[in-house]
Amino acid sequence: MGRFELRPLCAADADWIAREVANPNVHRWLTSVPCPYGLSDAEWFIDRFAENPGFRVIEAEHLLGVISIESAASFDPDRPDLPELGYWLAEQAWGRGVMTAAGQRMVDWFFGSGLGEVIGSGWIRGNSRSARVLGKLGFTPTGETLMRHAYFHGKEVPIERVALSKDQWQIAKPA
Repeated sequence: MGRFELRPLCAADADWIAREVANPNVHRWLTSVPCPYGLSDAEWFIDRFAENPGFRVIEAEHLLGVISIESAASFDPDRPDLPELGYWLAEQAWGRGVMTAAGQRMVDWFFGSGLGEVIGSGWIRGNSRSARVLGKLGFTPTGETLMRHAYFHGKEVPIERVALSKDQWQIAKPA
């Protein structure tokens, strides 16, 4: 992947976020976003998280996606108050190494800033792209599969859980 920037969310991002998340090929792999997903949903998301340093837009020659490390409870009060890596990528950017590179930067920022000792994440069963990204970042299976409601599917779907500890990150990070 070439050069890209991780920058804060801004109001001008609402149109492209709404358009890209509404793409069924993207939306089907997300659990926390409403379906259908529209402009007002993107505006609400930006209003809520624009000032949060754990949320970043991935931007290169185009706007490519959003990545975050944030407490899972910020999306759903029934979820644990533990750091969670979440992301989505516009379909046009798939298969270019964008998310692995952006994920590495976010993980380095999180652990390098002393914000916590463990980051959790997961993917909807069948999302082999996310499984590969998280594996490349050093996340390891927890052995746990959670059932979580996915609005796109209108039902609970199995989420394969993984985690990355600060110790694992320190061993695996490039010198």
